[in-house]
Order: sequence, then structure tokens, then C-alpha cells
Amino acid sequence: MVRVGFLFGRTGDAAGSSVYLEINPVRWLGLCAFAAQSRAESATDDGLVQQWDSSSGACVTTHLPQWKGFLISPFAQFSHQREHVHIAIPVGGGASYTELDNKTHLLWGLGVSTDRAIVKNGPRWAIRVGRNFGAGPAVRNGGGVYAVGGVIFPLDHPVLLGRSFKRMVGLKPKKDASPGS
Repeated sequence: MVRVGFLFGRTGDAAGSSVYLEINPVRWLGLCAFAAQSRAESATDDGLVQQWDSSSGACVTTHLPQWKGFLISPFAQFSHQREHVHIAIPVGGGASYTELDNKTHLLWGLGVSTDRAIVKNGPRWAIRVGRNFGAGPAVRNGGGVYAVGGVIFPLDHPVLLGRSFKRMVGLKPKKDASPGS
């Protein structure tokens, strides 16, 4: 089974978007990869501060048996985070003093993902909550706890996934005409 997802939430310095890819060699075990980016901007008395980070990494997840339609999946992950800080302080006459800082951090994390089908064989609402360990803003902000939510698409049966979109918008699938009618 292959699953791809688009998520949004706080993964590092600020809120941002992320993409998720999971390959399941067996039904209960998943190998995944992700990439995320977050951005924040604030104005101070001295000038403008822009912060952003980007992360990429890999994870291993296990899928517990579904409970009332919910798939609960603990995971462990390793990521590479790049942190960028840009400070611009106006000094008068249209000029400004600029300072840049770029750092790279190696992180690992533990968490749990929960998802549930919106319609049968269709996209799934997903929430991933975890805690980062290591050094950097993803560990300092919020005690390292992060949460992202979004939609995951199971790609193992593309025809069934395509039909599920009709059900999502209220269209009923066509029934096969019985012979002799």
C-alpha cells in the first residue's frame, strides 16, 4: 500500500505546510518520508525579523488494528532541519543593517498518527502529533511538541479512490443493470 498526504501545522519555527509519503511493505509496517516548511515574520521597534525553516526526514510507523474506523499508528522519525533568520534594521536614509543566520539541526522524534476515511476507499483525515528531540527551534518551541493535520490519499486502489470522490460530493455510484431488465 502507498499513501501520500498533504498536511499543515506547526513543525518548527511557525505554522507551515508539509508533504508525506508512506510505503507499506506489509499492512502493519510503514516506511515514510516527509518534507515541511514553516515561516514567521514579526516587526519590532528596531526592524523586521523573518524566520523560516525547512525539514526533511524519514520515519518508521506501525499500524495498529483499526478501532471504530480510526487507524492509530505510532511512529519514530529522524529529520534534518535548516533554520534561517533574517533581521533587517533600518538605519536611516533608506539604508538598513542586515544580519543573516543559517543553522542546520539533526532531530529525532516520537509520536502518533491517527487517520479516518472521509468516505469508503477514499481520502483520510489525518492528524500527526509528536515530540522532537535534539537541538534547534523545533525542540525549543512548544517544548518540542508539534501537531499537523490534513488529508492522506491511499493510492493502492486508484479506481476505488477515484470513485470515492463522487461519493464525497453526494453522487451515488452507478449500479450495474441486471440482465433481462
